Amino acid sequence: MAIKCPKCRVAILAVIVIVSQRAAPRNNTQANADQSKLEEILSKAKEYCRRLENAALDFVCIEAASEKIDYSKDIAAEDVRTVPDSMKGTPLKINPYPPKLVEKNSYVYEYQFIRKGPERVERRILVKKNGKKTQVENAPPMTSAVRVTNLLFGPVDLLGPARQSRYEFRIIGEESVDGQKSYVLETSPRFIVDQQHCYGRIWVKEDDSSVLKIEWNQRSLGNYNVVEATAKKYNAEPRLTSISEYGLEKKGIRFPSRDTVEEAYIMRNGKKFVRSTTTILYKDYKFFTVETEVKY
Repeated sequence: MAIKCPKCRVAILAVIVIVSQRAAPRNNTQANADQSKLEEILSKAKEYCRRLENAALDFVCIEAASEKIDYSKDIAAEDVRTVPDSMKGTPLKINPYPPKLVEKNSYVYEYQFIRKGPERVERRILVKKNGKKTQVENAPPMTSAVRVTNLLFGPVDLLGPARQSRYEFRIIGEESVDGQKSYVLETSPRFIVDQQHCYGRIWVKEDDSSVLKIEWNQRSLGNYNVVEATAKKYNAEPRLTSISEYGLEKKGIRFPSRDTVEEAYIMRNGKKFVRSTTTILYKDYKFFTVETEVKY
């Protein structure tokens, strides 16, 4: 209903001001409570990361990686430089309707990690490639589109004692992750610096602030400039999704269970083109040492 009387409008505005003034203390109280809860979460997360960072660890697990890469738009753009070595020499016909060229790979490793004090050993044995058994000692990660490093200590990079001061944090919600109550924190760097700082959203367990999941902001990921260059070539907007999950707990420390990356682009027609997907599963853990209170 339109308000025609200026006096009525003034009166209504006055009521709004009064209500707003009365509501202000309540909002301040809520803000103080939220800040107090955030400080409690960050303090507990800092202690968790301290234990993770200083833990003596010795374990093996299966690391199973799979990837799918769609090169069709690279070919459509008459840019075959991105085609991997394994596919070079394949006859390609550039035409308005190029054939869809998709590469799929899978790799299974026996992954070993040992850390005691400053000593750190990380070793992979490739035992299966694209479904065929093999035995390659000291094999590097072989995925083409994505290389995952330092996944175990991802939480330390964001919430560790030496890192928290570099970020702004805020609570944006509460969610359940695999049946476990968690707070969702959003992070952003306090300062813009030349060094790459990874940041994003973090799901921290309600009771101990251990990290259940991290969704990394696409702009904070290494080599994002390559994604931006590809988006420019496609005349599209990049949509890079990277999620790390820590679904296994041992002696209060959470270990990686899954890492997924989707490299996608929103085209001018609004449709989403997924150029690559990479999934890495960590399973069949065998623990020999997990000591979180060790003095060296």
